[in-house]
Amino acid sequence: MAGIKVDMEQQHHMIVESQEIEKEEEELKPQKTKRVASLDIFRGLTVVALMVLVDDAGGEWPMIGHAPWNGCNLADFVMPFFLFIVGMAIALALKRIPEKLVAIRKVILRTLKLLFWSLLLQGRYFHDLDKLKYSVDMNRIRLCGILQKIALAYLVVAIIEITTRQAQSKGLPTGWFSIFKLYSCQWVIGACVLVVYLATLYGTYVPDWNFVVQNPDNVDFGKTLTVTCNVRGNLDPPCNAVGYIDRQILGINHMYPHPTWKRSKACTKNSPYEGPFKDDAPSWCWAPFEPEGILRITRPDFCIGLAWA
Repeated sequence: MAGIKVDMEQQHHMIVESQEIEKEEEELKPQKTKRVASLDIFRGLTVVALMVLVDDAGGEWPMIGHAPWNGCNLADFVMPFFLFIVGMAIALALKRIPEKLVAIRKVILRTLKLLFWSLLLQGRYFHDLDKLKYSVDMNRIRLCGILQKIALAYLVVAIIEITTRQAQSKGLPTGWFSIFKLYSCQWVIGACVLVVYLATLYGTYVPDWNFVVQNPDNVDFGKTLTVTCNVRGNLDPPCNAVGYIDRQILGINHMYPHPTWKRSKACTKNSPYEGPFKDDAPSWCWAPFEPEGILRITRPDFCIGLAWA
């Protein structure tokens, strides 16, 4: 009987130990990340439905494609929606990384990945795909693009979120202005970005500028054309501060050669559709313009992502 009792006690200890081991293993297993279904649905609708729709059907239905210059069509909501999603995802993801240095390291690594893929996909690496030629002209590589813009906005907003989250109140304040009180630092920084953007946009002097026509179908191919400006605070296509800053910093050869302003009324009779240029079309219709340039990184849709981070 004594032997049976000892065996039962040993079995009991073994069962308890095995249960404790299983419990420890469960604790060591990586926890499954919880997804925010509403954000995933919004991301899917933006990418699959909205972006595919405007890319494929925008040429046939200009009212849903990008506006040639002034205006706001359906396609013009895609980038603000993307930055809104990025801003929401930043706040949710960084909550799981309490160590600041670890979070900053992850943010920098992801930014570098986005910049790498952006230059690879939007830097004109792929030429003559039907002839299986893959090359790049470093003198004309496009330095800015959608992914580059998202990467830089993500880097700035994530760093701000990491460095200011300790300053947020522990408890959620109540009242009509609670969201401003809780995220006061983010709102102040976003407002400063907007003020700098507007001051630069309206305060920068834009002189006359030249460019070489790169379109081989143009009778002026290879010629240098001049665009007359000498203005300050102009928001028209040829003489705005956005294009001037990009030409000075990026270089005109590194800008997007097919801007949507080519569909404007000043350039083509078929506006807002694409078509041959008018005989009296101004010279800037053939010029490049970077829709995702330096100053546009600080425009209001950047502030949207910052405000929601």
